[in-house]
Amino acid sequence: MTLYVIGFVIVFLLVLASGFPVGFGLGFLALGLFTAYTGFDMAMTIGIEKAYTSLDSSILVAIPLFIFAAQLISETGMGKRLFDAARTFLGRMPSGLGTATIASSGVFAAMTGSSFVAASTMGLIAIPELRKARFSDTLISAAITAGGSLGMIIPPSIIMILYGYLTDESIGKLFMAGMIPGLLLVVLYSLALSFCYRFEERGKARRRRVLSAVGADVAAGAAVLVSGSNPGAREIGPDPVATMSRLRALKEAFWGLMAPVIILGGIYLGIFTAPEAAAIAVVYCMVIGFVVYRTLTISKLWGVLISSTTISAMVAVIVIGGAMLAQVIVYGRIPQQILEVIIAKDFSPLVLLLLINIVLFVLGMFLEVLALVYLAIPLLYPVVLYMGWDNIWFAVILLMNANLALITPPMGGVLYIVSQIGAIPLNKVIKGALLPVFVLIFVLILVVFFPALATWLPSLM
Repeated sequence: MTLYVIGFVIVFLLVLASGFPVGFGLGFLALGLFTAYTGFDMAMTIGIEKAYTSLDSSILVAIPLFIFAAQLISETGMGKRLFDAARTFLGRMPSGLGTATIASSGVFAAMTGSSFVAASTMGLIAIPELRKARFSDTLISAAITAGGSLGMIIPPSIIMILYGYLTDESIGKLFMAGMIPGLLLVVLYSLALSFCYRFEERGKARRRRVLSAVGADVAAGAAVLVSGSNPGAREIGPDPVATMSRLRALKEAFWGLMAPVIILGGIYLGIFTAPEAAAIAVVYCMVIGFVVYRTLTISKLWGVLISSTTISAMVAVIVIGGAMLAQVIVYGRIPQQILEVIIAKDFSPLVLLLLINIVLFVLGMFLEVLALVYLAIPLLYPVVLYMGWDNIWFAVILLMNANLALITPPMGGVLYIVSQIGAIPLNKVIKGALLPVFVLIFVLILVVFFPALATWLPSLM
């Protein structure tokens, strides 16, 4: 039996490596394991029943609605207005455009709940502007991957909704748990990017001084190469957006800035639930698109509907496959076996947390984020209960690891988005992503040792 199970696990990993859709891969593994335990007929019966019940939840209604709202936000131009506002306030700083990218990504994440939407939208908006400001491809990659990773932790977060669904935890409290770590990430990302930018500029200055000693003509040509500009290119004039008045910039971005205030404020104050907040976000974005900005048309709305439906269907398949796999993990008493090992080894809480984070980090390198969540929660939630850990605190720890999975090769989806959108070689994107990876690990350590970072805001609700 053990060899049979190991065989299906190997097949599952091969399926994921082949590019087969993740949801179908999870379902395939679940049916195979059920067949090993119960026989084919019973496996099909249990699998079909679980597939139906996995989507029969009012909580999950929030996911397609937030996806729809994210697509609307992208189509209406809210992201561009937020980026322009951030540039107006931060663009005059030496690395201000990179900081503006991260800050606007944080606000955008608070409106969409999706890292992939945030990374793709902000990448399309910010990468051309960062290139004009002569940021290197490595720093561009650092800024976009950092901003893209915020969508998983700054509420509303699709992963938080799934965690609440699987563990029967309050979605509102889970949303609030991500606020302080998310804001801390924005600040530390910005500081780290600023430091790297200054270090890179000093390196360029040193190279220019060395070249100037060789000769004026050689130095002039080399300076063009070092700066990354084209020969004969003119100096870049004043940025019209950066010189825009701050009052005008805030006026342009006002409706976009109000979206997270309405969504998160309503949840925090108990005015509406997460699914209701998602519905309000959709209506709000449609009103802004049709009436205020007038960038949304019926034909564009139809395209947004098609795109949102496609993405929602992909998520639904993963939810079905993940729920089936979670069921077979429980059926096979795998969590109980893990608890028996923990009891026998008598791990200390700190050592156990270290082991869990190492395993999650390694799994995140090879599993898609939703697959990682559906594999980890059934295995680890019983451990959380046995150790007496705060469930909301552990949710943030899992979420930080999910963020790491987004930007670590070989399965880091945000890496490939940045590479494709920016036409940047993947090795440079990975090099740039090291910055947010180190910052994420640092904040993860802070959350582990200072649980109040995750639990204080939820405790006020």
